Order: sequence, then C-alpha cells, then structure tokens
Amino acid sequence: MTPGQPPDPASHRHADSVGNGAALEILAANARTLGMVLDNMSDLVAMLDTEGRRLYNSPSYRAVFGDRDLAGTDSFLEIHPEDRERVRRVFRETVASGVGQRTQYRFLLADGSIRYIESQGDVIKDAGGKVTHVVVVARDITERKLFERTLEESNKQLVATVQLLEQRHRQNLILGKLGDLMQMCKSVEESRGVVAQYADELFPGTSGNLYLRNFANELFETAASWGEAALAGDPVIGKDDCWALRRGQMHVIEDARSKLVCQHLMVPPAGPCLCAPILGNGELLGLLHVQLGAEEAHLPGPVRLRRLESQQVWALTVAEQIALALVNLRLRESLSAQAVRDSLTGLYNRRYLEQVLEREVLRAARNGRPVGVIMLDLDHFKNFNDSHGHEAGDMLLRVLGDYLVTHVRAEDIACRYGGEEFVVILPEASPAMSRSRAEELWKGVQGLHINFHGELLRGVTASVGVAAFPGHGRTAGELLGAADAAMYAAKRRGRDCVEIAEQSKS
Repeated sequence: MTPGQPPDPASHRHADSVGNGAALEILAANARTLGMVLDNMSDLVAMLDTEGRRLYNSPSYRAVFGDRDLAGTDSFLEIHPEDRERVRRVFRETVASGVGQRTQYRFLLADGSIRYIESQGDVIKDAGGKVTHVVVVARDITERKLFERTLEESNKQLVATVQLLEQRHRQNLILGKLGDLMQMCKSVEESRGVVAQYADELFPGTSGNLYLRNFANELFETAASWGEAALAGDPVIGKDDCWALRRGQMHVIEDARSKLVCQHLMVPPAGPCLCAPILGNGELLGLLHVQLGAEEAHLPGPVRLRRLESQQVWALTVAEQIALALVNLRLRESLSAQAVRDSLTGLYNRRYLEQVLEREVLRAARNGRPVGVIMLDLDHFKNFNDSHGHEAGDMLLRVLGDYLVTHVRAEDIACRYGGEEFVVILPEASPAMSRSRAEELWKGVQGLHINFHGELLRGVTASVGVAAFPGHGRTAGELLGAADAAMYAAKRRGRDCVEIAEQSKS
C-alpha cells in the first residue's frame, strides 16, 4: 500500500480473522491451564447459584465424596446439621451484600465420618452489578483441627498439672502449720479443734469427713467435716462401717455405682472418693474420707486419673501427719498422767493436789469465792491388811478411788494424799456445802464392799475432816492443815464420823 492509498477491506478482514484465531487459541490455552490447575489442586472449588445449588465442582471433591455426581445438588445437604443453618445464613448474607465471607463448618459424610472445612465465598456479578453466582474455595482442615484439639488437650493437662502443683505447695504449708499446732496441743481432745480448723484448706475443692477414735467406746466420731460430704456422712461410725477400717488400708471408689461403697455414707457419693485409715503404732486412730465431686467427670481422662492418684497420695500424707501428732499426744498424755496420777487408784497424786489447791485458793481469793477441802482416812486399814492381805488392801483402795471419781462433781478434784488418806478439793463450795458433800461420801464409804476371791468383804469406815477457805485458812497449806486436823479430831472422837475444822484465828 502506497502512502495516501485507502485501505483494502479484504486485507482488514484477513487481519481480523488472524487476530480472533490467536485470541481463541490463547483462551483455549488458558482453559487448559485452568483445568490442569483445578484437576491437581487439593482445595475444593465450587460454583453455586444464588440458591446454593452446585453448578460446578472441582475434581478434588472426589477425595471427599467419592465419584458421586454433585452437579445440581443442594450444597448445604452435606453440611453437619448442627452447622447447616449458620452456613445458610452466611451464604444469604454474601449474596445480599455482594461481599465474600470466610467460615468454618463440618461435612457429615455418608459413612458417618466428619471432615472439618474452612471456606471462602466470593461473588460474581453481571454488568448491572447483580450477584449471579458464588464461587467457594474450601480447604479440608480436619488434620489441623485434630492437631489443635490435641494441643488444647495437652494445654489443659499442663494447666491442670501446674494448678495441682501450686495447690499442693499451699497444702504443704498448711500441713506444716497444722503439724506445729498439733504438737503444741495438750490433749487429743484439743487437737480435734485444730484439725477441724484446717481440714477444708487441706482438701480444697473436695468434701469429706475426719473421724477420730473414741477409745472409751471404740467408735469413730466426726472431728471435722467440710463440703457436701458433711451432710452425707454418719457422724459416728464403727469399724465395720468402712472398708478401709476393716482392712487397715486405703479404700478407693472410682465409680459411685460400685457395690463396695462404705456404709458410713448415708448418701451415695457424687464422684470418686477414698477412705484412708489413720494408723499409729499399728493401731487405728481415725479415718479420713475425701470425695472429689461430680465435676471430675468433665475433666480429660488422664487428668481425672492423675487427680485421683494425687489425692490418694495426699490423703496418705495427711493421715500420716495426723497419726504422728496423735501418737505423740497420747504418749505425752500418758506420761503426764503418770506424773500426776496415783498408779494404784488412778486418782491425782499428792504433788498434783498441792499445785491445784494453790491455784484454787489464789483464784478464790481473787474472785471472793470459797473453796472446800475434804480429807478422808480409812479406819483400821492396817488391821484390814493384816486380816485379808495386802492384795485385798490394794483392791479396797482401788474401789474407794472409783467411788470418789463417780461421786464428786465434774469440777471437783479427787486425790490420793498418801497411804489410806484421800483428799477432795471442791472449788466454789461453801462450808455448809462442803460439810454436806463430806457426809455423803462418809456414808458412801460405809456401804462399800469388795468381792475378794469369792469372799464379800464389808464393814469399811472412814474418819473425815472438812475445811473451807477463807474461814479455816487463807493459804493452801493452812487449808490442808485445817482439814487434816479436823480428820484427826474425828479419829479421837472414835472414828467413823465427820468433823469440821476450827475457825482460823488469823
């Protein structure tokens, strides 16, 4: 073509034909490339109409649903029923707003298995801006979810372990404090209050009962209760009511439906529980019962098992600490009793008498109240020994000691002063009351008899002297001396009578 010559229409048609062919070839090549991508990609690609029906599904869907033809089906049918309505709502919002959204849900497959899916939905609009299709690119995240769940489970176990270690540290501090306080207790009875104060802190998050043995009746009485078990356990139990007490070793109940639930539980436990016997020097001293509670069922299995095992170890540790303190207390009580008690009669001895009388006189002087003293001496005790033997004499002294213990007030103090002489201290007793009590004891002695090797020995009498603070003496020594003088006055009168001390001149 020369310059200025008009273009040839035929040549234009040829050029257009060549251009269109090249464009078609490019489009075909792109389609093949896209097909190869879709055929080999692991992500799930689907095109849906605005109602959610499937218009296209990438070949990767076969890995999830097999060779089933999904074209034209409702894309929500395979979604787990618990997630379906939520995903429908997200889809409707996407179509309405024209803005794609990301969401997670579960596929429920025909074999009952579940796959976790994460998808991104994006819209296709026509020239007028109306949404005509939704393209969904989804990814199977089942393995990731399982890993996250495993990680979450491990994290729960780690948190539970850390909490358990922190709790055990606090409990050890409390147990140390409890041990120190129990070592300072003067009696087993006093220790009950100490244990009761710290029981719930030793076993936080649980409930239970601590029983201590009453050696007088061989029963086990509640010393402390905490949590719901306080209302579910019998307050007084016998040895046969608990498997741990019968066997002398820990008894664990992992399932409340077990047939081996102890009889002392009036209400079945809500969760795992255990009974730990408290043993000292091979002797049963008490019982520790701990219930973990129904909330344990919500914990992961390994955590639940580890907590139960930890509680068993801790219960044994606490039981051993309490047993050690109780053994030491009983030993101290025994040694203390030996120091202040008469070995033959079990009454307080002369040393204790002098200490207590001094205290009572000082207290009476401070409060302006009286104190009575009764001194009693068995008549012709030497003749009784000579006639029946020392063994019979010892038995008579023991019988008299038992009589005094059971015939004085709780606040009165009965003592063996020495030989066949006995003293009773009567705090806040007036002279008249002291004389009345002395006459009751004097008559009681007349009625004593002992069965000695089948022979009934009777005819025991006593000479009794009575003195009272402050009229007969203002110090312990003066008061005791006045009662002694009155007793010898009774002997001079012919024995078997009661005499009142003379009024003090000071």
